Amino acid sequence: MGEAFEWGRMEDEDDLLDEMENDLRDLNLDLERTITTGLKTAEEIERLTVDEKLNDVDRALYLLSSGQDVQRISVVRDLAKLIRENQVEGMRKVVPKVREVLHLSCQELQEAATVAFVQIAEDKSIPPQLYAQTFLQTILQNIDSRDPDISESWLSVLLQVIKFLPKEIIKRDILSIAIAKGQLNQSVQSRLASCQIIGKVATRFDSFMIKKDVLPLVTALCQDVDYEVRACMCKELAVVARGLGLEPTQSAILPELVELSNDEESCVRLSALETIVNLLSLLDDETCNQTIIPLVCKYCDNAMQNKDVTLPSIAKQFGKLCHGLSVNLTEEQKIWSLNYYRDLCIFGLHEKPPPEEAMSPRIQALYKEEERQRECRHQSAFNLPCMVLFAGAKNFKSELHSSFASLCDDPEEQVRISLAKGFHEVSKLLGSSVHIIQGEFINILRDDSLEVVAALVSHLPETCEAFIKGFAKNDSKIIGFRKNQFLISRKLQDNCFSDVIPALLSAESRAAASRNWRLHSDILDKFSCLAKCLTSDQIYHKFVPVVFHCITSHKPLPVHLAACRTICVFIKYNRKQEQRQELCSQLIEECRNHQSSRYRRLFLDVCVYLMEVFSKSFFNEHFFEKVLELAEDPIANVRLRCCTLLPMLKTQLKLPKDRQLLQQLDLVVRKLLVMEKDRDVTAAIRQAACDMDKVQVAVQSLTAKQYFEEDFLDQKKEEEERSLLQAEEKEKERKANPVPSSAKSTSSERRRTDTKTDKMERTIGSASSTTSNTTRKASRLKAVSSTGRKTSPSPTGPPSHTANRAASKSMKSKKPESSHLNDSHSNATTPSRIPSKANSSAGKKSPLETNNNKPSAIRLKKKETSSPSSTEVRRASAGNVTHDKKSPLQPRRVSGGTLESTRKSSSADVTRKPSGGPSLNQE
Repeated sequence: MGEAFEWGRMEDEDDLLDEMENDLRDLNLDLERTITTGLKTAEEIERLTVDEKLNDVDRALYLLSSGQDVQRISVVRDLAKLIRENQVEGMRKVVPKVREVLHLSCQELQEAATVAFVQIAEDKSIPPQLYAQTFLQTILQNIDSRDPDISESWLSVLLQVIKFLPKEIIKRDILSIAIAKGQLNQSVQSRLASCQIIGKVATRFDSFMIKKDVLPLVTALCQDVDYEVRACMCKELAVVARGLGLEPTQSAILPELVELSNDEESCVRLSALETIVNLLSLLDDETCNQTIIPLVCKYCDNAMQNKDVTLPSIAKQFGKLCHGLSVNLTEEQKIWSLNYYRDLCIFGLHEKPPPEEAMSPRIQALYKEEERQRECRHQSAFNLPCMVLFAGAKNFKSELHSSFASLCDDPEEQVRISLAKGFHEVSKLLGSSVHIIQGEFINILRDDSLEVVAALVSHLPETCEAFIKGFAKNDSKIIGFRKNQFLISRKLQDNCFSDVIPALLSAESRAAASRNWRLHSDILDKFSCLAKCLTSDQIYHKFVPVVFHCITSHKPLPVHLAACRTICVFIKYNRKQEQRQELCSQLIEECRNHQSSRYRRLFLDVCVYLMEVFSKSFFNEHFFEKVLELAEDPIANVRLRCCTLLPMLKTQLKLPKDRQLLQQLDLVVRKLLVMEKDRDVTAAIRQAACDMDKVQVAVQSLTAKQYFEEDFLDQKKEEEERSLLQAEEKEKERKANPVPSSAKSTSSERRRTDTKTDKMERTIGSASSTTSNTTRKASRLKAVSSTGRKTSPSPTGPPSHTANRAASKSMKSKKPESSHLNDSHSNATTPSRIPSKANSSAGKKSPLETNNNKPSAIRLKKKETSSPSSTEVRRASAGNVTHDKKSPLQPRRVSGGTLESTRKSSSADVTRKPSGGPSLNQE
């Protein structure tokens, strides 16, 4: 039994093999037959052969006269080039032959001629008069072709070349034909062509000519008996109105537009609505208030009540209508507009489908009804950003949030996709109220359709930035901004995106599980924006493992590259040095030290991104030597990729700091040139050596002159990296020395008290200075009256240059007394070697740092009182320093914010003089 079964199975296999052989034999026969029929006979080859000695013009004439259709089409396609190179001979010989051939040619040749005629007009290679005599006459003749396709093609050519012709030719040759075709006794096709020609002609004429020659025909076509003609002319009314101006439009165009908006045919009403939208920028406020707004309201109400087929078009244009009429709408009309929009957003959702018995006879009509309802919601989702702008961010929650949530949960995928594409615009418009739509943001990220997720991810950086800005404005927690990166408090970062992180990871996992590698790479690429939105711990613990898994797993190359780019950004903006070091080490371990050559080549690709993202010093410190080690890789493809990076590595060096790295690079190049045996790698290293010879290594002393732009960008990168290090040091200091809540409250109370004290002291100081000035003036008058000598008046503004010079000399003479105190105090009060840029980035400076140019009085005061109050230090930093009478120097405020020390005696005031004359002491 078993043997019989085996024997039967073998026979079946033999039969299958025989069938396969027969099929292959038949296939070969078909291929041979196809190839044989595709070959040309000797006679056909002889007919297609052209003498090579003929020039371009003669060859074109020969092919147009006795060539095949393929050859004629080739000549017509190159007609513009032929006229450009041989204008006289081409216009005299070739163009008449082309016009002759067109009468009996096929449709493909006609289409080639239409393209050539438009190209000749665009090139302007011949004068307009000559073009009108030759090509324009051919165009006008072929418009009346019996073949509707050919006629439509030549009409399209005429509409394109009108803008290149002068007004005289248009009025003489084209307008007359348009008027003739627009008569009622002509066919519908001719009247439709007349409408389109009038729309193009109106853009070239002035208001008087349009009113005289064009407007009567426009009015007649708007009242045509055929609805297609009325709809076509209605679409051109906006162009005609712009040519006429405001007043003729109000008297001639608007009445026709109102009548067309009430037309019995839906296509005419649709054209009227589109024309109204296009005319909004032309009309004045009075016309909008009295005519357009009532017309639009009536039009929309009728369409909604009758469930008209024009509702999808209304939903498409509704955003433009509300935005264009927002200035003219009253509060009641705005409320009506928002209510109407809400009805469009849910149009068809709450209607129950009819039973199957009622559906079967009208299945096609019902499908059209469902499509119309879906299109209404689709267009409503498209117009949502415009409606948010119309309603305002403050009214979004009460007016539009319910519609927004309904569109997010719409059963139709296309509606949700349309909403997801505009989600970033809505988030930007909401500002500080963006937290309202955070739930919908999470829901779209978790949507079942990956197409919806892809639409949202395409603008994920803008959306996340809008969320961070909105949360920061709402909580007033922004502490800085650096190169599109918000520096917000850790508490705010933890709160605002804690719920979004799982949704983002879920979207990535579903994209990874699918076969849509384009979406997966896009998500990983957009994850790089999270480095500017989340904390370093959130990035390190939540997203870094996911991205590294994408790098180490067997994924398509675009996914690998996107993950590597994101890791580079994560490393750059990580604010913890330990985590940065771990990420660099992990990247080297997972890619550079991997057993597979694929990942080692990937590491070399990553190095290109590292050079773009990081500064030269950072790359040289962490990755330069690792790249050089791959020049000795056992796999030739890895060495080949490494050779292409060697010139880029040389651009990263800067002497004399990187002299050792330059020597290592030269040694690697020499070794490859001598010892490399692979042919491709040898050619690559030779090319790399030639390219490296052209690279000039930057020298630090000459950098500012020769490599200013490149070094300026590198300097900005170094400043960013340095600021991250300083922020990390400040964070460590804050954790090491936490400020208790009682101290914070005490310091705030002290600041308020000090502020009040400062204001009182400034008031008292200004009053005392006024009194002292009056006293000094009186003493000078007495001195003048007693001595009889005329003295210079005391200046009320800034002190003179001589007084400043004298004060500076007195300061220099007294400076050695406090120099020792200066040095000892600076050494005692410097806690760490943090650069001053850290203080500037934090927005605060200590009083000692802000008064480095005027420290003597402050330090003498420090010596006398070991623990000064915050009020005294703040006054010292502001330049209004007050001292005890025991102080040897008496500083005071002068122009420019400098401190000037004067002697206690009042004789210094007497010796002060205006600039330009000698002092009393010198006299």
